[in-house]
Amino acid sequence: MSIIRPGGVVLTKKAIEKAELPEGARVLDVGCGEGDTVAILKEEYGFDAIGVDKSSFLISKGRAKHEDLDLRCMEAELLDFDSKTFDAVFMECSLSVFRLQEDAVFEAYCLLKPGGKLIVTDIFRKNPDPGQIEEMLKASREKANKPRIDQDCSQNEKPSFTMLDGAFVIDLLAGMMENIGFEIIYFEEIENALASFAAQAIMDHGSLADYFKDNIPDGADPSAFYACQALKDAKQLSYFLMIMKKPE
Repeated sequence: MSIIRPGGVVLTKKAIEKAELPEGARVLDVGCGEGDTVAILKEEYGFDAIGVDKSSFLISKGRAKHEDLDLRCMEAELLDFDSKTFDAVFMECSLSVFRLQEDAVFEAYCLLKPGGKLIVTDIFRKNPDPGQIEEMLKASREKANKPRIDQDCSQNEKPSFTMLDGAFVIDLLAGMMENIGFEIIYFEEIENALASFAAQAIMDHGSLADYFKDNIPDGADPSAFYACQALKDAKQLSYFLMIMKKPE
């Protein structure tokens, strides 16, 4: 679920080009928001594209905006599709806010055909401090090993072993992808994507706070939407495009 899309249409088209998807590819956009990427995939490239998002608010807005698109309300970790039926899965600035990131990536792996591509764009921390990483991993291990009690029944999140203060550590993310079975075939830092997005949001809404206020549905948890904390700290964080391939 994401209302943030640094790099915009330009980055989406670059990802499509680098992924070298086949003609008529069946593509799934997970965390599709209002379906803008799904529209590009279908209308400009002729792909059989479907979008899913956990936010019924965003799906409703997307259906009103794009009446001919297939947009569905689903959790990234529980996708109701047959295995090995997609040529590509997109996650544009959405993996960082999924409740169960490893489960979501494995779900994508299962849905992809052999040779299919997982395309991820998101935030990462530049030159992370090794000591902070070790502390994060230690805290994550302790949380993961904590005994379950009745009071935890409403808690359905797992600690992240790939993120530090809201942004991915690329080496850890890459390790998770490879452990699941993916081969990383492309990686690029997209410089200035965050700064450009923030500048446009401020120009259009007056401030970042007002941008989120105008786009987050009433009663929703802002942290669930605020995928890109880098908008506040662009010097420490950056944006990336990563493409993974499922073995054939």
